[in-house]
Amino acid sequence: MTRSGVFALALMALCTAQLEAQSGGKDLPPGFRSVAGVTLNRDSAVTIRAKLGATRERRIDAGHGFYYSWCYVPAGGPSRALLELMSDAGDMGTPGHALNVIRLRTDAPAGDRSACAPLADSVGLSTPAGLRLGLASAQIRELLGRPTRRGADSLVYDFDAKEFLSPGSPAYEIWNTLESRESCFDAGPPFANVEATAIVVLRDDRAVEIRLERNDQSVC
Repeated sequence: MTRSGVFALALMALCTAQLEAQSGGKDLPPGFRSVAGVTLNRDSAVTIRAKLGATRERRIDAGHGFYYSWCYVPAGGPSRALLELMSDAGDMGTPGHALNVIRLRTDAPAGDRSACAPLADSVGLSTPAGLRLGLASAQIRELLGRPTRRGADSLVYDFDAKEFLSPGSPAYEIWNTLESRESCFDAGPPFANVEATAIVVLRDDRAVEIRLERNDQSVC
């Protein structure tokens, strides 16, 4: 291996170590935060529509809070698959309706798919790391490891991390005070508490529903 190659590997290892030190190694990995070209906490109502097209917007009760929801279906064919993209409409919501939940279902009722916009043929319903509908439970564990919890028909992965606020960002300017550092951040730089969950529902040992959720708005 060349000297430049060795240096690149060392730099990669250092970056990985820094990330794990920052988050405790317990954040939802980046390879599981995106589907159909949109990414949790990065995209919002405006960019979702810009990338995937205009669709209906609903305000729904998801059992543990209210969300804004946008829906898309595969174009053509007999597929009953449904992609739902949701933004927290409660206290942890953001002014631009940032994406907090990606939900994929393989056999959604007609009422849920009604008025949903069709996706382009080129849009894939898989995460960059390969999580998709139809995978067997053993394949899911190969991707995500041992689940935090296992239900009768589901695998549940819980993540709890710390994400430091970016210097110069509006949130950093608000929280970067001596009083806040002492009372909220153990005298260190300001950070957000990140909570994430990946849930895979199984039928006949195959994934029929995937829900990826991440919220990075809890500060102090």
